[in-house]
Amino acid sequence: MGNFFKTTKCKIILFILALLVGVMIYAVSQGGYTISSIGVFNALISPFQHASNAISERVEHVLDMYSNAQSYYDENQTLKQEISDLHAQLADYEAAKEELAELQEFMGIKEENPDFALTSPFDVVGYVANDPYRTFIIDGGSEDGVSLYDPVMTAQGMVGMVTELGTETATVSTILSPDVYIAALSSKTREKGIVTGNISMLLDGCCKMEYLEKETGLQKDHVILTSGENGYFPRGCVIGFVQETGLEATGLSAYAKIRPAVDLANLTKVVVITDFSGKEGQHEKEQH
Repeated sequence: MGNFFKTTKCKIILFILALLVGVMIYAVSQGGYTISSIGVFNALISPFQHASNAISERVEHVLDMYSNAQSYYDENQTLKQEISDLHAQLADYEAAKEELAELQEFMGIKEENPDFALTSPFDVVGYVANDPYRTFIIDGGSEDGVSLYDPVMTAQGMVGMVTELGTETATVSTILSPDVYIAALSSKTREKGIVTGNISMLLDGCCKMEYLEKETGLQKDHVILTSGENGYFPRGCVIGFVQETGLEATGLSAYAKIRPAVDLANLTKVVVITDFSGKEGQHEKEQH
């Protein structure tokens, strides 16, 4: 400690203190503080005041953090929960908006076809494993008014028909299946034929329209509709669009490759048509 008083730093501090004391004594001897002396004094102590204030503010900030740490933590957790709740509400809102849009589309089917008796939309609960024709299962069955061979569709067009029925579920074979036959016609040329699945066109996600006239007038993108003539499907529902045409191997008739209007690989909801104009009459014919 004694060595400190011999250092240059100590001498400088003592000099500054002596200078300050001298200024103060001089100011008192002059009858009070002079403006110049006050200015010099303030100039000398100003850096120390700023440093002191900065340290004081920093200490107050640190003390505030420690003393209110729990309060800040609780507030942070509350804000996180509120953000999480808002995200959940937003997700629910988006889901509800999407569901409403789907319902409006399905309502459009009824508006365009007042003779249709429709079920509520059913969820597609899964596709049948290892089935190349995209057969799927819905969460509606006989308890929901579904019957065997009822046609199934979406707002975009025809999907297929019920081929297996349970009380709470049903299996639907799509129009890609060779076991499904739909009487069809062209909306443009009114040519008629039968739409069914075809293994050679399956890889392209298409089905086949058979028994066309050899000199068919069908062209690419012509719309193919259900004709309603076999009684299993109502009239006027979109099946798909012509991709190409060609002659059968026999050379006696033509065919058309049809791209389905519905994305059969990514179905989420469908409706079942439980009744329609012409269905009862066709069944009466079959009974005779």
